[in-house]
Amino acid sequence: MYKVLKISLISIVSLVIVVYGGVFLGHKMFVKPDAPSVPSIEPSVEPTIEPVTNGRFTFGPQAHSTHPTTLKEFMPILADQVARYNQVAPDVWPKNPLVNQTLVVEDLTNHTYWLIKPDGAFSEVAEKDVAHFGYERQEYANGFSFFTGGMYLALDEEELGNPASWQKYLHLGSYDAIIWLIHEGFHETQRAWAETALPNSEREDHLDDIPARIQRALLQKQIFFATSHPGDTEAILKALATYEDWKTRFPKDFENSLNADRYEGTAYYFEMVASLLVGYPDQVKNMHDVDAALALLATREDANVGHGLVIEGYAIGGFSSALLDRLVPDWKQQLMADPSATPIEMLYQHFRGEKLPAPAQATQEETDEITKAIAATGEDVNLVVNGSTEVPDDTTVDQAKEPTLSKIFRYLYDLLF
Repeated sequence: MYKVLKISLISIVSLVIVVYGGVFLGHKMFVKPDAPSVPSIEPSVEPTIEPVTNGRFTFGPQAHSTHPTTLKEFMPILADQVARYNQVAPDVWPKNPLVNQTLVVEDLTNHTYWLIKPDGAFSEVAEKDVAHFGYERQEYANGFSFFTGGMYLALDEEELGNPASWQKYLHLGSYDAIIWLIHEGFHETQRAWAETALPNSEREDHLDDIPARIQRALLQKQIFFATSHPGDTEAILKALATYEDWKTRFPKDFENSLNADRYEGTAYYFEMVASLLVGYPDQVKNMHDVDAALALLATREDANVGHGLVIEGYAIGGFSSALLDRLVPDWKQQLMADPSATPIEMLYQHFRGEKLPAPAQATQEETDEITKAIAATGEDVNLVVNGSTEVPDDTTVDQAKEPTLSKIFRYLYDLLF
């Protein structure tokens, strides 16, 4: 009897080893690793984004006289930004709890630590001197984690010396470390808003649905135009006509957009406003200046238009928020209290009684341009112009197209490991 049990046990253990080993090796051999979500950026020794200026403002890297190449040089700049952020944050969003923040910065290149206090005082410290904050350490550039009363941020000095890695944020114009505190920190504050469960929490961009993406691209451009032309009500109504047409023709896309338009849109608004006040204190001193500054930034379609349902939500929600600032003084309180509210929908409801013009329709040139731009994102998608490709919500487009054997080993690997 004992011998039978021993043989059975050995057989079971051997089978488990064979199964796990086979799945592990099969996954290694047949499953192509997922591509990194952030593409590498070619080194550049000079700021490469074109500035935007109108005589009153100049935004972009060129607006700053110095560009530090070491984190030791950058710390005084970051410390000043943290201090200014803590001063202006309550004015940007009502009852904002993300104030008086402390920043723990790890220099991944030189293996040193910095402590920046809420008032901007900073010092180089030993790791043991900041361990009590209880942060979760990260080992990659711009890795971050939150602790009570502040944020940990991992920085890479090599990125700091490459302007091409931070050239995309005209509203800051310098290395973007402070944006992680501003934008990601705002997401933390959103947890206190009215409880909600909106679709598309998996952040699917629905790039295959080209007609919907085209309408949202047109909508972005019209919102930018309205933002850059204060007082032009007709421009807002034209944007809302396109919005109404899009959500009528693409109800599923509308439903899937709510999460990004609400959460990423308002976070982007908060990011832009706070960054302008923090990054350009000599030019942007108050919310009146912010409104004029956003009007100027909205003239730069090249820096603002995004393609993909979630990416679109940043611009649509962010600049719709800027329009609401001009029209609905308490819109932020209303949005926080309404679990389904988005800035663009609130703007639409504000003009509910107005007669809307005919919605914008893309020309063939615009269709070709947008389709080409989506293809240039590098996503392996099937560009369908007359309908969307159905892909399960919990499956990426790349995974949906992979060979059957690869799918089997991916599934088994996920199941066992």
